[in-house]
Amino acid sequence: MKLNIDLGNCVKVLSKNSSCTNCADICPVNAINYVENIPQVLPDCTDCGLCLGVCPTEAISLKDFNLLEFVFGFLELKDSTIKCQSNVPCVGTLHVEHLISLALLKEQPISLECCELCHQESVKKTKEVNFFLQKLNSHKSINVSLATTPDIKEEQAGNRRDFLKKFSLKGAIKSKIEFEQEVEAQEIKTPNDQDSANMRKKELPNKRKLLYMSLKRVGKVEDFEIIEEQNLSFISQKSINQDCDNCSICYRICPTGALQSDKRGSKIEFDALSCVKCRLCHDVCEPDAIVLEPFNTKSLFEPRIEELIKFDVIRCNDCGNFFTYQGGEPTCYRCKLEEEEAKELWGIQ
Repeated sequence: MKLNIDLGNCVKVLSKNSSCTNCADICPVNAINYVENIPQVLPDCTDCGLCLGVCPTEAISLKDFNLLEFVFGFLELKDSTIKCQSNVPCVGTLHVEHLISLALLKEQPISLECCELCHQESVKKTKEVNFFLQKLNSHKSINVSLATTPDIKEEQAGNRRDFLKKFSLKGAIKSKIEFEQEVEAQEIKTPNDQDSANMRKKELPNKRKLLYMSLKRVGKVEDFEIIEEQNLSFISQKSINQDCDNCSICYRICPTGALQSDKRGSKIEFDALSCVKCRLCHDVCEPDAIVLEPFNTKSLFEPRIEELIKFDVIRCNDCGNFFTYQGGEPTCYRCKLEEEEAKELWGIQ
C-alpha cells in the first residue's frame, strides 16, 4: 500500500466537529474509515489516489509519486494529455486547483483521458475548472474523455502499483520493508508529536501556492466577476454576523491561517486567498455566525486581509486578562464562572 495520510494536516483530526469526509466518500472500495475521527486506511486500498484529488489540505499522498513534481514535469513536455496509469496513477489524483494551474500555464490545450473509476469525478472537476477559467476571462479550457482501454478494477490496482514503482528511487522495495509497511498499514493510526506540531503550522497547501503562481504569470484581468459560493469547491469569501461571541475557536483552528486575529482578540480578519473551503470554521462555530458569501475574483489578483468583525475588548478587573466586553461588570466569563462555583461550594446564594 502506497497511500499515506498526514494526520497533522487532516481537518477531520483537528476537531471532533469536523464534517469533512471527502476521502471516505470518494473511495471506490470503501478503504477509508474513521476511528474517533482519525482516518484509517484499510488493506483494501488500491492506491487509485482519488482521495488526493478531493482533500482540501493535501493531507493525503502516494509514496513515490509527488503531485507538484508531476505538474512541473508535465509543463516541460510537449505532450498535453494526462492519462490514467500513463503519466499519473489516476487522473483523479489531481485537485481542481492543479487542473486550473495546468490549464493556465500550459501552452497547449490539456486533455484528460480517464479510466471508468475516475471519469465521473473528472467530468465534475472539469466543469468547475472551465467555469472558473471563463470567470477569469481566460480562453483556456480542459477536455475530458473516457479512455478506450477496457476497465478492469483488479488489473487497474496492479497496474497502478507497477506505475508507482517506476517513480521509486530504488525501483523496488525490499521484502522486509514491504512487510513492515503492510503491518503498519493495518495498525490503528493515532496522532504523534510530529502530527501535533503540523496542526499548529498553519501552512498553505502546495496546490494553492501553485494556483497563486499561475495567476501571477497570467497577469491581472481587466474585469472582475462575482461567483456564487456553491459554484466553487476550493475557495470562499466569508462574513461574520452579530451572533459571534468571539470564542476564538474559528481562527485558532483554521489550518491555513485564512482566519486570524490580533494579540488582544479584538477582531477577526479573513484572507480569501488562503481559504481552502474545508468548512472547519463553520463546523466549530456554535452560534453559526460565519456565513459564506459570493466570491469576487478580485480577491485573486488584489489579495487583502479583510476585517470581518470587531469587538470591544477590555481588561478583566479580577485577572487582568483581555476579554470581550458585552456590558455589565468588567469581569471576564472565566472569573464569573469561578465566582459562581465558589459560592456554590460554600453555600452562598
